[in-house]
Amino acid sequence: MKRILVLTGIALAALVVLPSQVAATPISASMSLNTVYTGITPDGSAPWLTAEFTSSVGSSTGTLVLTSRLTGPDFVQGLNSAKSAVGWAFYLNQALSSSGITCTAGACAGNGALYNGSGFDTASVPGMFNLAFGWSSGSRFMAGDSATYDLTFAHLLTGNPFVENASGWSSVAHVQGIIGGADCSGWIVAGNGTGASGGARCVDPPHVSVPEPGELGMFSLGLLLAGLFLGMKYVQARKTRSTRWA
Repeated sequence: MKRILVLTGIALAALVVLPSQVAATPISASMSLNTVYTGITPDGSAPWLTAEFTSSVGSSTGTLVLTSRLTGPDFVQGLNSAKSAVGWAFYLNQALSSSGITCTAGACAGNGALYNGSGFDTASVPGMFNLAFGWSSGSRFMAGDSATYDLTFAHLLTGNPFVENASGWSSVAHVQGIIGGADCSGWIVAGNGTGASGGARCVDPPHVSVPEPGELGMFSLGLLLAGLFLGMKYVQARKTRSTRWA
């Protein structure tokens, strides 16, 4: 009888301890945006942007850290409106709560950090991306910047919520300001999808030299003097011919 009671106690203790061990199972996910899906290759070396998510199984919260590894004037902007193209976006397979995105440090997305179960505009990059960030033109996400967000999910996490969408991409971003021209930009992605065809280098159209006003004046004066010289030679030639025929 005593042995049965001891075994029962051990079993009950296991039932209490095991759930807490499961809940403490850490979740750690890293995403590196190192592929140009379409457009121009950003300056510097890949990855150009990285993201790190940490939480634990059984929790309804987690921390997302966005880090820029861009160089030079390259920047991320976007989300000028809810229907505008994103600056940086992710795919989550677990929904966020209605007020589940809070920036706690760094270069927070001034144009918004939004969750939309229907997805956002990511130009030609396929698949759904339902968590989006956008920075304003006056406060862009640039070289050396980072931003930390606390995320609150609608349900307890059962695993890593940052996964690849149906097209094989987990994250996408629009990098602008790439050296070479005012309109040089590219869409970069993280994941194992297919269809990426970007990677060109930005080249400005050939430069056409326009003479300065002073140069135009000198050029005009030169033409005038050349015309006078030729005119004088023509008059002198006519006089010479007239003398011969006289």
